Amino acid sequence: MVFVPTILWTALVFFSNTGPLIKTNPIFNVFEPNFAFFFIASYIVYYVILDPIAATLYTPILLYMCHSATNYYKTNPNANKIAIVIHIISWILQLLGHGLAEKRSPKFLDNVVQAFVSAPYFVFFEVLFMLGYRPKLYKEVMYEVNKDIATFRARQKRRDVPIRK
Repeated sequence: MVFVPTILWTALVFFSNTGPLIKTNPIFNVFEPNFAFFFIASYIVYYVILDPIAATLYTPILLYMCHSATNYYKTNPNANKIAIVIHIISWILQLLGHGLAEKRSPKFLDNVVQAFVSAPYFVFFEVLFMLGYRPKLYKEVMYEVNKDIATFRARQKRRDVPIRK
């Protein structure tokens, strides 16, 4: 749960390198219109389509992540160097977490785009579910997750069975 937001934030630092992509009035420059902003805006639009209430709750967090990443890039001359180290360490720990704790490969190996877009939202939903958000949806999601885990474990068992000739 920790490393997905960290990976997203460090990516936003990298995306801040573009600088403003369009000219705006300085009065409205709370958010610099750089690639990081448009990237996070596209996530927000997609998340609103999926679940407007959760997206509304998540939007301030995403916008803050975008703003802080851009501010970090603009105020720290070593921002990219530090962000790449944090990014790589976060990926290593994320992958180790999947391998050691969950004993399975990360979902992004099945569908890269879907995993990168969905992972931050999924983590946010985990927090919402812990707080009691939409218990019926939680049960449905857990049913599908458990089904996926059972399928994965069945495949693993088949791989462990020696092949007889």
